[in-house]
Amino acid sequence: MPLLIDALNVAYWCGAPPGLRLPLAVLAGALAAGHAAELVFDASAPYQLRDDAEVWSQLLAGAWPVTVVPSGRSADAVLLRMARDRGGCIVSNDRFRDHRRRFRRLIDDPTRLQRGAVRNDCIELPGLSLNWPLPASAPLALAALDRQRLPL
Repeated sequence: MPLLIDALNVAYWCGAPPGLRLPLAVLAGALAAGHAAELVFDASAPYQLRDDAEVWSQLLAGAWPVTVVPSGRSADAVLLRMARDRGGCIVSNDRFRDHRRRFRRLIDDPTRLQRGAVRNDCIELPGLSLNWPLPASAPLALAALDRQRLPL
């Protein structure tokens, strides 16, 4: 089942300001566990993640599975539609209240909406049995992700 990571939601799991290291760590952990995974960002992500602007540019240039929802479109609706159409699962702590009527079955299915947290410097996604170390910075998180591409 493909994982669609609500990247800006995950970026806030440690509070404000949001950090790109969190969604990058979730992506790295998901890929390491053998999941097909993709980061899905709101159009406002580059503004909200301006402290990580250099890593943001590298991420977009690096051919990683990343979707940035165009400005003017509801990122939540796009994310939910992608999950429905692909038979995928969403990683997010969002409750998607504004979209409940249209996507109730997906939102209410605990196998399709995976919530997570940060504990003891690790990303925890209990529904996926995933516990992955959280790097100290976005550059370190991107480097860890890049290392997964290297042949053994």
